[in-house]
Amino acid sequence: MALFRNIVIGLIGGAVGTLAMGQYWTRVAPLLQGDGDGDQKPTPDRHSIAPLGQLHAPGESSTAALGRLAYEAAEGHTPRKDGTRTALSEGVHWGMGVLNGGLYGALTGPDQPLKAAIFGVGLWALMDEGLVPLMGLQDGPGGSTPKGHINRLGAHLAYGLGLGLTALALDRVLPGRE
Repeated sequence: MALFRNIVIGLIGGAVGTLAMGQYWTRVAPLLQGDGDGDQKPTPDRHSIAPLGQLHAPGESSTAALGRLAYEAAEGHTPRKDGTRTALSEGVHWGMGVLNGGLYGALTGPDQPLKAAIFGVGLWALMDEGLVPLMGLQDGPGGSTPKGHINRLGAHLAYGLGLGLTALALDRVLPGRE
């Protein structure tokens, strides 16, 4: 029963962490990006580390690429509307955030917000800097500026803190705490 409780708390914490990550991208990332850093026209990835090649379109986020690829596999064609592409990207983003929160709850329990921050940093290192570029869903590490890497790290740290603080609060107010 405690494992189920921890997973549920982690799932909810993952949703709040995903919301915190979105707020980071909206409010903090533009301050760190600086003037003119985001004005470059997207180009094909010349820094790819993907054995199967680039699967994302120039300028397409990894969540948008994954959503598009899933849609193409299910429907047999590319999504035609920007609204569909946006919804697919958001669905992948939120799904990953919530499921990773559940994984965190199952692995560590809800009473360690510092562990959740470390978990967020670990997701950045493993997924954002490793597996996602290897799968061709985003540019290789050399295809981003240092500020881009720092911003993605900051976003994942915000995710981890949102996850951890929410899990801690829920652990204290929900019944069944050991």
